[in-house]
Parts: sequence; structure tokens; C-alpha cells
Amino acid sequence: MSEGDYQALLVPVSRLAAVSQRRTQLLARLNVHTVLDLLRLFPRQYEDWTKLLSIAELKEGAEVVFKAEVARAPALQRRGRQSTVRTVLKDSSGMVKAVWFNQAWQADKLLKGLTAYFRGRLRRYNGSLEIMNPVVEVIGQAETETEAESVLRLHPVYPLTAGLTQGVLRNLVRQCLDQYLDYLPDALPAELRRRYHLCEAGYAYRQIHFPADQTAHDLARRRLAFEELFLTQLGLRRLKSQEMASREAPSLALDPERTRRWQESLQQLPFKLTGAQTRVLARISQDLSLTRPMSRLVQGDVGSGKTVIAGLALLQAVLAGHQGVLMAPTSVLATQHYHSLQKLFPRLDWQLALLTGQTPARQRRSILAGLEDGSIDVLVGTHALLEDQVRFAALGLAVTDEQHRFGVRQRLRLALDPQGRHPHVLVMSATPIPRSLGLILYGDLDISRLDEMPPGRQPVATYTAGRADWSRVRDLLLRRLKQGEQAYLVCPLVQANEQLGDLLAAETVWQKLSADPLLAPFKPVLLHGQMKAREKQAAMDAFSSGQAGLLVATTVIEVGVDNPNATLMLILNAERFGLATLHQLRGRVGRGDKASVCILFSDVPEGLSRERLRLLCHTHDGFKVAEADLKLRGPGDFFGTRQHGVPDFRLANLYEDQELLQESQEAVTRLLKQDPLLQQPADRRLTAALDCYFGWSMAQPGL
Repeated sequence: MSEGDYQALLVPVSRLAAVSQRRTQLLARLNVHTVLDLLRLFPRQYEDWTKLLSIAELKEGAEVVFKAEVARAPALQRRGRQSTVRTVLKDSSGMVKAVWFNQAWQADKLLKGLTAYFRGRLRRYNGSLEIMNPVVEVIGQAETETEAESVLRLHPVYPLTAGLTQGVLRNLVRQCLDQYLDYLPDALPAELRRRYHLCEAGYAYRQIHFPADQTAHDLARRRLAFEELFLTQLGLRRLKSQEMASREAPSLALDPERTRRWQESLQQLPFKLTGAQTRVLARISQDLSLTRPMSRLVQGDVGSGKTVIAGLALLQAVLAGHQGVLMAPTSVLATQHYHSLQKLFPRLDWQLALLTGQTPARQRRSILAGLEDGSIDVLVGTHALLEDQVRFAALGLAVTDEQHRFGVRQRLRLALDPQGRHPHVLVMSATPIPRSLGLILYGDLDISRLDEMPPGRQPVATYTAGRADWSRVRDLLLRRLKQGEQAYLVCPLVQANEQLGDLLAAETVWQKLSADPLLAPFKPVLLHGQMKAREKQAAMDAFSSGQAGLLVATTVIEVGVDNPNATLMLILNAERFGLATLHQLRGRVGRGDKASVCILFSDVPEGLSRERLRLLCHTHDGFKVAEADLKLRGPGDFFGTRQHGVPDFRLANLYEDQELLQESQEAVTRLLKQDPLLQQPADRRLTAALDCYFGWSMAQPGL
């Protein structure tokens, strides 16, 4: 089949019979707009109808499937808008009662003498077994083997929206498979399928929706999950290779004199670099000396020393006669970086500027002019830097902080200056990311890890507590504050919200602490994302200077806030945060030479949330925390909420499919080595598949 065959699958889903305008709108809520979307609306689970029992074999509490005859005309009872249908079912081995709640239409369907298959859970009611709300599959009077086989199998369960039922979706998907499956090209070349023992696309799509048995389902899932991982990595690798082939960056190599000045700045730092910092810095310096644009991610745990790496890389750009830019996700963090660069290199004669969305218009115009005429060497700021008015005289290096918060579109936008020149790009992430997720999130970047902590960093003792423990924790807080130390108190909300029940809000907690006669003298300050920039800066300044002993905040402090005198972190409703976020918050303390404590407040019962909190109490390695978070929460929620840049995999699971991920990575490497431009006839469908499934046009590098 040709690449153009995909076009036959992009027709509106309304072309299918029985898809009215109303049903088209309902399907759109499930992001189903085309026939291909419907084919790729994979079941979220399956009902197992394969184990057929007799009524005599039914057991209380079990989910069962049996074939029976309606032995008694259904009795329908109504109470207002509520209804109950009761009847008795029988087979040759015995009888069982059945009840349906709020399904009045079953009384008309279940005629006495009707034979059908039933699936549901049994309970004991008034001393006898009863099946509650069973699903009914009616068969013809003259049952055939084919009819039985169509029932006694795995039944798909699709995501629903109000107005659509499983029966409707199953019929639509079956119709779609029958009418359009032959138009579906197999994106994976035959040689690749043979090498990795993958079934054909047509078989995979039919069996993922209506598997003949568990083995068929597993074969289909393996093939389609491999395809997702393969195409995602292929798209990112193609993007990277096309950028490298089409772009040229300025070489930031230093001559002997400038190298000496760079080394002098390194020696004047108030600390010695770790082995990991030295290794990563050498790799970055080597990348910057080339005319091929650097695209490198530096990952490091909390406190591993990423800021100094960024500063020394920016210094190399400036000494090489170019400009640098550092972009952070929030104005608080941007300001923190700006002051950190000033403190790290106090003797340097370089011009730094800070630009955020709150920069006054006159100052903004002055900064923009300085960038354009080259008098400003390094610009630090927020996403405001992505605006078209920001023009550089000679941008050599772009550094982005906390990359996952921006998304791939913004990253590529930053990688081009307004004149179309291509700076080197360095991405700094303080969120340790599991290797498997890193391959997908940052497949277009080279990755370096800062896997060594600076000497003197002490692990933060971490404990869980409930509201009943508040008085003891308050005593600890008071002792720390009286010793001249400082503390954070983090809440999940900014303002109280009745719909969210018992979740504690930062404004409410701050008001209570400010009214506490013992805590009020330590001048608690409030910080959250909805405050004006000057209010946030005033709160940060008060806390950093020691004027305020307690900072009540939301997760706006998750990254970048640096106060070595802070030794106590209290996190309320800790179960509401992802492990990665909790680890980042914990990293705000323990930055000095004093023993620090993090207390996770939660009153949730035993379960997954409690297990996650216990894990954090026993694990201080950010990369181990990240792996655990990925396992417990899944990739979509890895950062606590869905973030830009995380692919929405429909079948692949980055934790459970490690072997498939490695095989797909190997397959991409092998393919691009043999056919880097995907020009072989067997490979051309891959380009169409990338564009069709992911919206990546390989004809437009970097878009």
C-alpha cells in the first residue's frame, strides 16, 4: 500500500452509518473526529466472558459468566425516579435470582423463556444468592457455534462520555474495522517486524479491539506499543538529525588568552567543582567549540550544582564574543538566577540584565536596545524572552531551566533568534527524570547527569505526620525559629475551596499563623503564583534576608528558591503532590551546614498514597524517587499534573515496557544508520505515519 492510504482513514467519523450529528459531537468529546481516531480509541480494559459456569458453580462475591433462561416474568417496581427489575434465571443445574437497578427497560427485554448469557457479581441477599446488575448478551433461538464464540471471549471496555454506551462504541468500532481496516498501511517495515517478532498492523488492530483470546491480545498490544515507542523516538531522532544537518551555530572556542580568563573565573569560585560537574562542563565546552548546534540536557538532583554549570557555559559564550540567555519558568526563579550569577562571578566585567513580564516599559526598552546593539552580554528572564521583539546582536548560547515546563514548541522557538541564527542550546533540569522517560521527553537532546553531590550536603530527615501531631510539630517549629533558623510551610491551594473539602489553603494557613501569638513575632510571609511580581519579590526578600522566619507558600517554591538558613519544611496535604514535586520541595532545606527536617502531613488511610509518602521517607536519591514515581503514578502524571512535552501513549507503559523501549530504540538506531532520510520504498510509510499519528511533519525541520 502507498503512503496516501492514510488519507482514506482521515475521513470524518460521521461517514459511518448510525453516526448522527449528535453522536459526532459525543465522539468529539473522546477526541474521535476521524475513522483513524476511532481505530486508535483502544479499550482501557476488557470484560472476561471466557469462563462459562453453570448456576450450581456460582459463588458469592465472584464475577461470573453463565448461560440461563429467564424462568419468571420480570417484576418492575418504581419509586419516584428509581426503579428495580427482579426475575429468576435457571439452567439445568439450578436457579438464581437477578436484579437490575435503574434499568427499567430490562423488564421489556427479558421475556420469560428468553435464553441469554449473563455476566455480573453475586451477592447474598435475604439468605439467597443474587446476581446484581448483570450485563446481558441475548442469542438467537437456534444458537450457532459462531454466536457462542462472539459472546464467550474478551469484550472491550472503552472510555465513555455521557450519551455513549459500550454497545454503541463496540458496534461503531466493529463497523470501522470491517469497512476501513484494509486501507491501513503497515507503518513498520516487514524486515523490522520479523526481527522483533511483531504481528502485522491489520491483525493487531482487530485483535486489540476484539481479541480472540489472551494470547492474541498480547501479540496485538506488543505490536502497537512497540509502534508508539518506535515512532516517537524516530520522530525525535529525525528532528535532531535534520536540525544538525540544516543548522550552523557559531563556534564558541576560546583562544589561549580567553581560556586563561575563563579558568581564572573558575578558580575564583567559593567552592571546588565536583568530579561530575567537571566532567559535564568539559563535555559542554567541547560542544560549544563546534559549529554544530549543541542540544544538551543536564540533569541533576536537588543541590547538585547546575547553576554554576550554566554560569560557566554562559561565560564561555561571552568570552568568545557572543551573547547568552537564560530562561526560567517563573519570575521568582529568574530573579534567583540573576542574583546567583552576580554572586558567582563578582569580579567579572560582563553586563547582565533581567527581563520578565513585569519589567517596566522604560527599563524593558533599554534592555531590548542593549541586546540589539550587543552591550548586554547575558539576559536572564522568563517566557517573555520568547516574544519577537527580543533581538540579539550575536546570540551564542540559550539556556533553559526546568525544561519540561515549557514544551517542545517553546524550546524550538528559543533555539532560533529573530534573525534566523541558531545558538547552542543547554537545558537544565532540577527534576531527576527516569532514563526511560528521558528517552521520550528528550530524545532530541544529548543527556548529561550530575550524579554527585557537593561535599557537606546532609540528607534531609523525612517523616510523616497527621493533624493530631500538629502540636508537637508546632513545638519543633518554634524551637527552630528561636534558634534563628527559618522554615517553609507548603499548601496545595492558594485559597479555600469548598469543592475540595479539607485541602488546606496557603492564605488561610498564613492568616492563622500570623494570628498565633507565639508564631506572629517571626513575621510569617505569604508567597503564591497569583500574587503580583513585586509582592512575590517582597516576600522572597523578607525571607532571604531573615526578616521573616516562616514562608507560607504553594509549590511556587518547588525550584530555585535558595536559603541556606532554612532547616524545616512542612508540607500539608502531602498526598496531593507527586513524589517528584515532594522531593523538589524537600530540597529547599538542607542547603547549609545545619541538620534539616521535612515533615509530610497527611491523614489518608493505608493505600497507594501512604506507600508513596513512606517511600520518600526512606529514599533521598532523586533518581530513585523518580523511578518510583514513574512506577506508581505512570508517565502522564509524573510531574504531578500533565505537562507539556509528555507524549500521550495509548498503550505503551514506560515503566512496564522497558524491554520494548530498548528494542524500539535499537530499531530506530539501526534504521537511521541504513536509511537516514527514510527514502527506501519500505521506509517511506514511516514519514506518513509520523505525520498522521503525531502531527510531526518531517518535511519541516524543527517544527
